[in-house]
Amino acid sequence: MKNIELPLNQILCGDCAELLQPFPDNSIDLVATDPPYGLGFMGKEWDRALPSREAFKQIIRVLKPGALAFVMSSPRQDLMWRMCALLEGVGFEMRQSFLSWIYKTGFPKAYDVSKGIDKKLGLEREIIDKIISNGGRSGKTESVGQYLIDMGKEIEITEPVSDEAKLWDGWKSQTGLKPALEPILMVNKPFSEGTIVDNVLRWGTGAINVDATRIPLDDNIDPRMIKGWSEGQDSLGHSQNLYKGGYKEGYIPQSSPLGRFPANLLVSDGALDTGEQSKSGVFGSHHKIAQDENGMAIRNVYGEYRHVAAENQISYGDQGDQSRYFDLDAWAKHHGFLDVPKPDTKERDYGLKGRNTHPTVKPIKLMAYLIELGCPRNGVVLDPFVGSGTTCIAAKRSGRHFIGIEINKEDYDTAVARVAAYPQPLEWFQET
Repeated sequence: MKNIELPLNQILCGDCAELLQPFPDNSIDLVATDPPYGLGFMGKEWDRALPSREAFKQIIRVLKPGALAFVMSSPRQDLMWRMCALLEGVGFEMRQSFLSWIYKTGFPKAYDVSKGIDKKLGLEREIIDKIISNGGRSGKTESVGQYLIDMGKEIEITEPVSDEAKLWDGWKSQTGLKPALEPILMVNKPFSEGTIVDNVLRWGTGAINVDATRIPLDDNIDPRMIKGWSEGQDSLGHSQNLYKGGYKEGYIPQSSPLGRFPANLLVSDGALDTGEQSKSGVFGSHHKIAQDENGMAIRNVYGEYRHVAAENQISYGDQGDQSRYFDLDAWAKHHGFLDVPKPDTKERDYGLKGRNTHPTVKPIKLMAYLIELGCPRNGVVLDPFVGSGTTCIAAKRSGRHFIGIEINKEDYDTAVARVAAYPQPLEWFQET
């Protein structure tokens, strides 16, 4: 089939395994996608199986050498394993850690064993309470996920009848833990060049943008006051050599005023917060730092830290709860995104006349973070399972080109309307 020009900034309706075939080889800078998991989520037919092998063969073909693919997956081990096997089977490299996105707002879906026992025995349980669609209730209190309430469903709270059901009251199916973590598989197409430098120079892919995805510090912190932040060297000209012990010629260890180095963990809505405030290595007069006879600090991490003056020990000097180290919300707020844990109704339905009925809409800020991490400015982002369009919105707002593909006509129409409603690019993403 003859190659076509890339349909930049468009969403296509159809099967990506077919629609990608005329795309040129090595033409896409990043894939960021939330494909079917093979879970059959909420009884949806499209989620009953993983995408076809042919789909991922086309995806890796159109990616540039070294380019990343962020592929979301179920945390269920069997499903994640199958997704990994599929990706590796078509040629993706799997050497990176996956990213963990953690949030508080997951809704548990677990089979109630006690109810099942009474049903098997033909016994009707007594209804002691109901939760109605507007969130109102009567009787005792129980925590119920907002998702079902928003969908207008009524939840009945019952008591067990049989002795057997009473014995197993409170027991649920083994797959019923509340979801609070979603893995994002981070894979790449193999390099065509012998080094990362040569690959980056030829294709513009093969690296991650650390500074664009640093977790910002408290606005009240003066970056010049960060302990260890320096643009030069110490008087001995020593620099960090973490794994082999000691410091070699070069520069002293630094803490960037741009924020904390991105991790393989992203946290929404303060999911790690305990209410206990902690400080980030603020050294006071009461702290003791092991040092040698020359006043140089010695710290044992993967070997020894040597030849760094005790007064130059790294410290951001901030304080707060635990989520601040990996705070996706703080990053999003810094870049002008809505500070919400998951897409609220306004974000889901923005640009639509009706409701966005897609059941697995991801936050725009999450997809924007992945795009900033792996796609060069003015690069092309592909989402071959675009759903209701979130990846394309994030790319548009980030100043990247996008291509979305969606097989379901209803979701395709939703995606087109949502993407068209957002401006491009917003001023905080424009080059200065």
